[in-house]
Formats: sequence, C-alpha cells, structure tokens
Amino acid sequence: MGYAIRTLREDFPDLFYRELGFDIYREDIVFKDPLNTFVGIENYKSIFWALRFHGRIFFKALWVDIMSIWQPVENIIMVRWTVHGIPRVPWESHGRFDGTSEYKLDKNGKIFEHRVHNIALNSPPKFHVLAVEEIFQSVGCPSTPKPTYFEISHSPSSSSERT
Repeated sequence: MGYAIRTLREDFPDLFYRELGFDIYREDIVFKDPLNTFVGIENYKSIFWALRFHGRIFFKALWVDIMSIWQPVENIIMVRWTVHGIPRVPWESHGRFDGTSEYKLDKNGKIFEHRVHNIALNSPPKFHVLAVEEIFQSVGCPSTPKPTYFEISHSPSSSSERT
C-alpha cells in the first residue's frame, strides 16, 4: 500500500507530461467515471495517453496539484486533486478542474479499480459532473466563442456575482 501511495504522489503531478508507472496496477484494472467504464491496463494507459495528447494540443500549460492523499479504509486510497490549464486561445484565460480519485487495492497492494468522483469545472457553487469523454469534447469542440470551461479574469465587481 505504501508503494502505491508513493507512486501516486510522484506520478500524479506529471501525468500530462510523462507516462505513469503502471506497475502498481493490475492487468484487469477497471476505470470508472460518472458515465464511462474502461477495463484492462491497455485501455487505462490509453486514457492517460489521450489526456497528454489533448493537453499538448489545447493547452499552453497544464498541471495537477495534489490537494491531499488519505486512506479512509485499509484497501482504499483517496486522492483529492486540482487540474489547472492555460488554454491556447487569443484571450487571457485559465481553466480549473477539481475532483477526487478513489483507488481500490487487492491483498497484494495492486490497484484493481480507479474511480473518479466529483469532477467540477472552475469550482462553481453547484458541481457539474463530467465524464472523461465530456472533458475531451468540451476542450476539442467549444460551442461558444467564450468557452464555458475556462475561467476568465473578472473585475472585482463581477467576482461578487459568483458567490
């Protein structure tokens, strides 16, 4: 369990820039977000490859902050994270995704399930849960000139409107 926690702590912040260490995961790992389920280590690797690929295309800078890692019960690791991004757009912008990842471990300390919870954009008062697929779609196909998934700098008077 300690090895898995150390590996997550070291790998997670760089997930947009280098491949993770996959030796802490089982071959039959299950990844679940609110709308999708992927099974198998190759599919799991593909998820992170896609995040890196799309991150490099759509963002000037993209990074992850680990807010906390804890162990609520013996075979579960929880990670609270925030993803920050500066998109490749002609206006000043900064996006933010907050969420948690729950990792379930078997008796050998290998992760057999990764579940993503509480994905929220820009920490709005009401959370809007997104699936990994929706994040890709929102980044790749904005439907408005001012994408709703990026936080635009506001004047002090307009920031009070969000509270």
